[in-house]
Amino acid sequence: MRTNPDNAPEKKEAYKLELQAMDDKQLYGECRKKIWLSAYASNNPVSCHHWRCDYCYDECARRGKAAEIYGKAHKDEMKSQC
Repeated sequence: MRTNPDNAPEKKEAYKLELQAMDDKQLYGECRKKIWLSAYASNNPVSCHHWRCDYCYDECARRGKAAEIYGKAHKDEMKSQC
């Protein structure tokens, strides 16, 4: 399997810190973008969008708002694709 330099540990840590610095509204927008991009990159298992989507969920869960932020972002993004 090929590697992707965007999957480097230092990039993952930087993105995690970026998410932690966002307010809930910004995190909601980021979740929507990464949910769409992860789905779009479904044919590429090494795409950085998959772990970024996971990190968005993890940050929502860390805040105790997985359903409120991530769940709403997922629902809203799926509706926009219909």
